[in-house]
Amino acid sequence: MVDDKPQEKTEETAKPNSWWLSTRRRRSEWQTLTATGTATFTGQPRRHFNAAQPGDPVLLYVSRPDHAIRAVGVIVKSQSTPVPDADASISTSDNPEIDVQLAFELPTPLAWRDIASTPSLAAAEPVRQRSSGSLFALTPDEYSALQALIVTRNPELAAAFGAVNAGNLTPPPEEDEYAAMPRLRGAHPPPALHEALAPYDTAAATLPPVRNLADLAAMTSLPLEALDEARDLLEDNGQIILSGPPGTGKTWLARGLAALVAGSPSRVRVVQFHPSTAYEDFIEGLKPRVDAYGHITYAVMPGVFVRLCEQARPDPEHDYVLLIDEINRAPLSRVFGELLYALEYRGPSGAIELAVSAGMGQEAAPFYVPENLHLVGTMNSADRSIALVDYALRRRFRFIELEPNPSILDGWLAAHDAPAHSRKVVLDLFDRVNALLSEQLDPDHRLGHSYFMIDPLDAQALDRLWRTVIRPLIAEYFTPPSGELEEYAALFTEAGAAL
Repeated sequence: MVDDKPQEKTEETAKPNSWWLSTRRRRSEWQTLTATGTATFTGQPRRHFNAAQPGDPVLLYVSRPDHAIRAVGVIVKSQSTPVPDADASISTSDNPEIDVQLAFELPTPLAWRDIASTPSLAAAEPVRQRSSGSLFALTPDEYSALQALIVTRNPELAAAFGAVNAGNLTPPPEEDEYAAMPRLRGAHPPPALHEALAPYDTAAATLPPVRNLADLAAMTSLPLEALDEARDLLEDNGQIILSGPPGTGKTWLARGLAALVAGSPSRVRVVQFHPSTAYEDFIEGLKPRVDAYGHITYAVMPGVFVRLCEQARPDPEHDYVLLIDEINRAPLSRVFGELLYALEYRGPSGAIELAVSAGMGQEAAPFYVPENLHLVGTMNSADRSIALVDYALRRRFRFIELEPNPSILDGWLAAHDAPAHSRKVVLDLFDRVNALLSEQLDPDHRLGHSYFMIDPLDAQALDRLWRTVIRPLIAEYFTPPSGELEEYAALFTEAGAAL
């Protein structure tokens, strides 16, 4: 009789899986790893993060700007790490994560072109998918081939690789002891330059503390896949716009995304556009100054965007983010001016001459947008001025649509101890109001889920929401009204009576 039950791994038979972990040099996870020795990573696909085990070796591929394997590490904690006295079954997570300990960095990184040109690696998962993702599984042969390529370029790492493969990695020490301790027993890694990690002072820019995608998912309740795509679009294209009906969490997501990509509030600037926002505020302009004698003079003063560019250029190892709230409330073609060209062609090759500086009769240095500066805009799709965004500007941005989401609303209400019956009443009201708005106007005029995030959830709070928030908005939508206010008031009255 053949036993179909899989054999449990013993210490003699168990062999670790091998992984390829893709990141970027300016991401906080990589900077934390190289600065402190350990970091938490999240991403896609989930099945790989759930399958990863402590002790598995990891090859760390830095996609931008290096396009090379730059380090080797070991997983020290994973979603499936067993907990003493816990159920033996392993459960998966919506947002799985792994903790990686840095073993050593490569003095000579293994470039993508050398990896892709190796025949034995043609079928490897990261090669086939061009490293488009986060965590990729490697077969033993693929891991051995990559190890051989690395050791060929860095012969001094042979012993260090042997220690990693044997599992002889010293557990992460206390932070203040880390610098004085070797990371491998029996092998000393070569010296490496570690990027400094700036302290995270949340009070400086009042941004939420977002260290990784899991933090951002917990903060926004949005799927990890959507957040990973939003981060990639921002890092790859340089500028994105979050668009959607009012109350869908556009500014909340923009703040969290800026905190994640920049890694520090000192590298984020937040501005809000309005109808009076001008080129002189955003790029540069002649502005009056009063000297020590009380005389008024005029000088070319840089705007918020130019100032942030000047801050980002000498610091190419870190990302900077400019968050523009309500971006479509300003006359964008006038505000951005000649910047449209510089946004598309980043770096010195896309340098332009700013009109005000050039018109002062003095030689002005060419202006360019550094590649490590990103723009995040938010746009209210119910605002009719969205039609004023011309095609030239739209082509420079990537647009991400945010929809009214009943699942986010239900999760928020449940987390704030709202009873199941009350949640059902409010969710039904949410759906009915938005269905009616879509029918009478269009989907852009629906109400976002944040409008209905009420705590405590009772009839009095719902009535206050109607009188002070929803009713004025509906009155603005239907001018002059012809019975619509009474129709929506009836829906809220009915829901209040059911609570």
